[in-house]
Amino acid sequence: MIADFFHSTVMMGALMPALLIGFVASSISCMILAHRLSFLTVGVSHASLAGLGIAVTLSLPLLPTATVVAVLVALLLASMPKTEGISEDSGTGILFAGSMALGIVLLAKANSQDVDMLGLLFGNILTTSPQEHLWLLFIGTIIMISLILYARSWWSIAFDAVTAQAGGMPVAFLRLMLYAIVGLTVILCVKLAGIVLTTGLLILPAATAWFWGRSMLHIWLLSVIGSLTATMLGMMISYAYDWPSGATIVLSLCILFLISWSLSWLNQRVKIAKHHPL
Repeated sequence: MIADFFHSTVMMGALMPALLIGFVASSISCMILAHRLSFLTVGVSHASLAGLGIAVTLSLPLLPTATVVAVLVALLLASMPKTEGISEDSGTGILFAGSMALGIVLLAKANSQDVDMLGLLFGNILTTSPQEHLWLLFIGTIIMISLILYARSWWSIAFDAVTAQAGGMPVAFLRLMLYAIVGLTVILCVKLAGIVLTTGLLILPAATAWFWGRSMLHIWLLSVIGSLTATMLGMMISYAYDWPSGATIVLSLCILFLISWSLSWLNQRVKIAKHHPL
C-alpha cells in the first residue's frame, strides 16, 4: 500500500500542498491558542463562504476572491470590539452568520456544475489545480514571512499586552496584522479541510504541543512535527481506505491530541505519586 501510495500520480500531486498547509497551519496555530482566537477561526472560515459565493457569481478566481473577503472579515473582527456594546464574540457571531448567509444565497443561484459544495464544506486537496498550487504557495510564503518578523512580538502581547504597549510596542497594529494573517491561513486550509473542518487544522497542532512545550520555539517545533505526521498519516490512510483526505487528517490530529493528553495526564499522576506516596 505504501509503495502504491508513493507511485500514485494523484496522491503525489496532492501531498506537497497538503504538507505545506500542515506546516503553515501548525506554525500559526501557536499564536491562535496563545491569543485565544479559536472562535475567530470558526467565524472567518464560515464567512469565507461569502467570498466563494461572490467568486462563483461574478466568475472570479475562487481562492483569491475568498482570500480578500476572509482578510476583510478578520480585520473587521479586529476593530469591531472597540465599538461600544459589541464584544469580540458577538462581532464574530454577527459577521459569521451574515457572511455565511450571503454565501449560501449566492451559491444557491450558481450552476451546480460550477460549484463543488462538498469540496467547499469539507475540502478536496486532490482536485487542486496548478494555479491554486501557486496561490497556496504564495499565501503560505506571506504567512511564514510575517510569522518570522512578528512571532516574538505576538507572543509578548499574548501574555502581557499592557507591558508591551508601555515599552513602545505597537500593540494595535500587531493585533491587526495577526488577525489578517489568521484570515490568510484560514483560506490556505479551506482547500484541504473545507469550511467546516478548517478549525481543526488551526487548533489541534498547538493544543497537542501545549502539554509538553516550555517555550514558543519548543511549542512551535512540536506543533509542526505533530501536524506533518498527522498530514502524512492521514493522506496514506485516506488513500488506503478511500476516505476524504481532509477529514482523515483532522481525525489523525484528534487522535494525536488524545494520545498527548493521556500521556500528560499519566505523567502528572506519576509525579503526584512520587511526591505523595501512600
